[in-house]
Amino acid sequence: MRPPASSDRLAAVASKAVVGLLPKSAQHTGIRQNACKRIRRDNCVTASAQKEAPDWDAERLVLRKRTLKPNQLETLRKFEEEVAIGTVLHSEDGVALVEGLNQDAPLGTVVSFVNHAQGILLWRRGDGICLVLLTGGLPVKAGESAIPQVKAILQVADADEGPKTKRSYNVARVPDGNALAGAVVDWQGRAMGTDSTPPQTSDWPLISPQMDIAQQEDVHEALYTGVKAVDVLTPLGRGQSLLVAGPKGAGKSSLVLDAILGQRDTGVRCIYAATKHTAEQVSELSDTLQRKGAMAHTTVIFAPPSSPPAQRFVVMCTAVALAERARSKGDHALVVLDDLTGMVDLWDSTSSWIGAARSGTAVVADGDKVQYEGMLISAAAAEGRRFFSSILQRSGKSHRKLGGGSLTLLGVVPGMPAAGQPKPRAAAIAQYTTLSDAQKAKLLAALERQVAAATPAAAPAHVPGMMPTEVVEELMSIADGQVVLHKDADATVGVDARLSISRIGSRAYPPALAALAPSIRLQLAQAVDAARFGSESQVLQEQQGVLTRFKAALTQLAGHPVPLEELVALLVALQRGAFQDVATEVLQMRLRIYVHFLRRTRAQELRSIAATQTLTDSEAAALSDAYQAVCQQFEWN
Repeated sequence: MRPPASSDRLAAVASKAVVGLLPKSAQHTGIRQNACKRIRRDNCVTASAQKEAPDWDAERLVLRKRTLKPNQLETLRKFEEEVAIGTVLHSEDGVALVEGLNQDAPLGTVVSFVNHAQGILLWRRGDGICLVLLTGGLPVKAGESAIPQVKAILQVADADEGPKTKRSYNVARVPDGNALAGAVVDWQGRAMGTDSTPPQTSDWPLISPQMDIAQQEDVHEALYTGVKAVDVLTPLGRGQSLLVAGPKGAGKSSLVLDAILGQRDTGVRCIYAATKHTAEQVSELSDTLQRKGAMAHTTVIFAPPSSPPAQRFVVMCTAVALAERARSKGDHALVVLDDLTGMVDLWDSTSSWIGAARSGTAVVADGDKVQYEGMLISAAAAEGRRFFSSILQRSGKSHRKLGGGSLTLLGVVPGMPAAGQPKPRAAAIAQYTTLSDAQKAKLLAALERQVAAATPAAAPAHVPGMMPTEVVEELMSIADGQVVLHKDADATVGVDARLSISRIGSRAYPPALAALAPSIRLQLAQAVDAARFGSESQVLQEQQGVLTRFKAALTQLAGHPVPLEELVALLVALQRGAFQDVATEVLQMRLRIYVHFLRRTRAQELRSIAATQTLTDSEAAALSDAYQAVCQQFEWN
């Protein structure tokens, strides 16, 4: 191949060619000179480009010589590929306790065992002992080896620290939530009773790192549930975790199911982790959701109550993972965990296995005191709080720069907190010098009878199927609030206004309720305190009437969430003194008549409240006038 001509030769040849093409009359003009200069300049640029074409192989060689020492990356690669080999300490109920796994392996990492069994890293304690869920169906034995599966070795050239390598691990993943909408599946995405999985286009890690503070925003939006007592007494905000506690038969499952029904047509994705119901009950639940028009935006993750605690716990992890996927896309999600017993049982079993396996060889004994979130507590309590927080504190609202999505969590706790029963102070009564001993004894007995009548009897320390009181209070201290349900002596179910609380406060109210609900809650709390501690008969009678009226007004049928505009109308009427001296049954009937009257005569105001979630002065006046009109029409007192 001939070498390229120099730029001068190319320019000369081109000039002669142009001169030959120009007419003779123009050869003595400046046109010929300009054309020659232009062609000479273009050819010079072309020749220069040909001469300066980079040699990329040479450039890469120079970069390597400048940044890397001979065989440095090869040495580091071999070092990183030598993963730590863990040892099985104990294996039971589909769970293996493994010690010695790589500390940089994240939660959710796939773990391989020497007998070809596989598992998923669910939790790592502070002392390095890992909780691994066995997924392959093959058992493992104590003393066998286990290693985390390394996906790749990442190599990074850092200008300050030099070359670095990093392991990337294989992590367990679950199908995208959109593919599972309207389905009842297990934690692996398989339809209940089958091995088939719905078609999916993407997946999400089973366990993701929790959002840090910079990625979150304060909870300031309401997630309206349609449950009157919850929306008035303990409002739920988007991004909040709220526990629903109570004894058996108190209506906990009905409450959380109504919360899902209340999200119809709101755009909120719902994920229901069903771990306390049988397959037949889950089928009935999905039929109810389908019949009420709420199954299209709901996914049910199922594990039978007879399954081991680890299987029930991984169902909770899957439900949270699907909600995190929705939040990452800027959507809003509601997670319902219908029974937290599986999480508590798993931790109790793990603690007992570790205590038996390590035989006091731990660096920090479980009884030693450690600093945890500003508290000085035992090491065992700190480990337990970290484990429970891995589920309960995954709720949150992402920053608007990240899409502004939210993950709201409702967790069902079968149990009751401490009642906080006041005890008559005998020592204080003894200081009254003007009373005789008989009078003091009589006063003390009267106070004891009053306390016993005003406060429900304390539950036994442990009831089968119920969490211990100290565990219930531990979970409540981690969450953002709780709704405590109770059963009265007449078997009626209601919300305990004294024990129920939302730590988000009034920010979780819809604007239409923000000016109404706090005053109703205050009056109800005053009535409860008066019933417990009041002594004047007239005051007790008045406050008992307020308590009965408010409790009846906030009662509703299961499976019928109340729209926001109807609740606003009810609170407006209650503030105006409506439904006084009326029996509970009559109050419910009058309330239905009042709502029907509003739908016929004040439909425009109700539609405006529903659309804007606000209440103007004119709308409040219209609702108040409507109540006066219905009272006159039906001759209510």
